[in-house]
Amino acid sequence: MTVENTQAVDQSAYLQVLNQANAGSQATQAQQFSNTLKKIQVKYGDTVSELAEQYGTTTDAIVRANNLRDPNFILAGQNLVIPAKGQSVQAVSQAQTVESTGSSSSSESEVSAVGTGESSAEASARAWIVQRESGGDYNARNGKYIGKYQLDKSYLNGDYSPANQEKTAERYVHQRYGSWVNAQKHWQTHNWY
Repeated sequence: MTVENTQAVDQSAYLQVLNQANAGSQATQAQQFSNTLKKIQVKYGDTVSELAEQYGTTTDAIVRANNLRDPNFILAGQNLVIPAKGQSVQAVSQAQTVESTGSSSSSESEVSAVGTGESSAEASARAWIVQRESGGDYNARNGKYIGKYQLDKSYLNGDYSPANQEKTAERYVHQRYGSWVNAQKHWQTHNWY
């Protein structure tokens, strides 16, 4: 073995050890974050201020951590993240990224956790709409509007499965608006999409 080959092996071994150490660090980081974050599902009668008091945080922290447009409007069945007292919104966002992807790398946060290749702007706009439409509940109902995206039941053709809701919402948004970002802009102007 030449000196060059020895260096290549040493560098490879070093990178392997470094990657293992980083993986362990990310797992520890995710564990620490999950110990400080509480994920709850809103029950009928809950208010943001009561939840803040119950979990020892502030109304503002809950509003910012969940991008709530109106702290007086939350729905039963809606999922919320409750940050620990004094935990910044940036820390909550980082915790959610680390917890869902196992990484806090900025290059990985440019692509959604679903792995669809959707940009972070598109994923953010989609999440924003879902939060306001149903809080992420595939079983939400409002008259003839059904599911996570509150789609007209005629669009779903009797198949209310999560997979069909996702596929139909994607098709609806791209045919009508071209993107989730444009759909969000429409929603902000007209309170519907």
